[in-house]
Amino acid sequence: MRATTIKSVLLAAPVALVIGTAAQAQESCPKSGGTLTYAYSQEPSALTTIVTSAVPVSIISTKMFESLLNYEGGALEPKPGLAETWSVSPDHKTVTFKLRPDVKWHDGKPFTSADVKFSIEKIVRPYHSRGTANFGKVSDIATPDPLTVVFTLEEPVPYFMKVFQPGEAPMFAEHSFEGVDMSDIAAVRGASAMQNPVGTGPFKFKEWQKGSHIALERNPDYWRKGFPCLDGIVARVIPDGAARAIALETGELDLIPMSGMPEAEIERLSSARELEASREGSEALGPNMWLEINLREKPLQDLKVRQAISLGLNRQRIVDVIWYGQGTPARSLLVSANPYFNKSLPEYEYDPAKAEALLDEAGYPRGAGDVRFKLRQNFLPYGENWVRLGEYIRQELSKIGIEVETRSADLGGWLKTIYTDWDFDLTSSFVHNYSDPSIGSERNFGTASIRKGVTFTNSMGYSNPRVDELFAKAAVEVDPAERRKQFDELQQIVHDELPVIFLMEMSYTHVWNRRVKGFITNGISMYSPWDAVWKE
Repeated sequence: MRATTIKSVLLAAPVALVIGTAAQAQESCPKSGGTLTYAYSQEPSALTTIVTSAVPVSIISTKMFESLLNYEGGALEPKPGLAETWSVSPDHKTVTFKLRPDVKWHDGKPFTSADVKFSIEKIVRPYHSRGTANFGKVSDIATPDPLTVVFTLEEPVPYFMKVFQPGEAPMFAEHSFEGVDMSDIAAVRGASAMQNPVGTGPFKFKEWQKGSHIALERNPDYWRKGFPCLDGIVARVIPDGAARAIALETGELDLIPMSGMPEAEIERLSSARELEASREGSEALGPNMWLEINLREKPLQDLKVRQAISLGLNRQRIVDVIWYGQGTPARSLLVSANPYFNKSLPEYEYDPAKAEALLDEAGYPRGAGDVRFKLRQNFLPYGENWVRLGEYIRQELSKIGIEVETRSADLGGWLKTIYTDWDFDLTSSFVHNYSDPSIGSERNFGTASIRKGVTFTNSMGYSNPRVDELFAKAAVEVDPAERRKQFDELQQIVHDELPVIFLMEMSYTHVWNRRVKGFITNGISMYSPWDAVWKE
């Protein structure tokens, strides 16, 4: 089985004059028909990334929902999507898209510029976890005709052409939200259109039997003629990692994406000739694992306490033992493959004795039962490795006098506890850096991202005016050298203040049956539409 190393090809170039080609190459499917069946470690908790951009949701939703652009290669070179051409003004502040004339929603109604304006202004910008970062500088969206959309920016945004991904800026049908109070986040996320999606993508929603599967079927009216190649997609729910591996091995599954089974199982299947594995296809994601710290709680407000927690955890052991070497110890809010990674940051030490001394200095001596204080830990419900990580953290922190109560929940319950109720002390999680730090990181560390109910944002309650200032400057800085200085300083501050405990830069491995072709196309391959994926 082949395992290819992830390439460091994240790009963050300034916006330039861009003219989209008129149409995608209309090559035909090598073979049509068949159903692709896959499983991830968790059942999706929703069907759109507006509810949550969690991995299982992003995988399934991007087959039904599209955005204005498609992307090619690890660096996400923009290609035509729902927009067939586009242009950017010389001052980089006006972006004009010309939409395809032949696109229909899954209910048969035409897709128009009014839907684009509605989607960004009423849904994506206010409610997506990265909506503000991606579209906060948009001052106006004009629709001079049904097939033209004009975005006006307050200032040049160097990453703007990267934000029109299907998981980042999905398009919604305005008519499907009639009667919904769009100012109410609960009403929007609970709308019928979110439960029974109406998109423009190559696959249509068929059914969701909770605890069993989600089924999508071929969209016969898809704008890309002759596509999709597959008749349907089924996302199976198989909670046990070993059972998922066996299902892939026996042919019951065609794919387990994004390290959706334990690394031990990936190693076990390495000799199976009918399977293929690759770490390609995720270059633009940059997964970064950390412990989020609830800074609203008194012990954790003390920097010395956070430093002690950091000193009490052996990152290399987490990589080697729990993740079977599939990663690298983390030291920044950016992964080291990101071109803006600050290479001067020191690695975090593992020194329990120093941790004990810091806790004594902070005024938390050992008391009854040798316990200094107690913390509540919620682990990310993404499978066995995360359970083991939770156990390791509980064990190691007990050695320095911190008693940890570990709490478990399903994905929906975990999201509510962390991002709506803020009812936690520590939680394991990971986020994606994405193709630009302004897209992937501001949502976690900016004060404006302390937003109850919006998942994968600033759950910690971290607020630093200088960090906010640096994010704001970098979002519009077109000089790469100056932008690098801004991100270097920003990373240094967060590295030292520890609003999260950085643990590990993760590596994704996708494993699939060789009879399936066409998965790896760009740096977000598992979040791509799979319209050209086919089965022998």
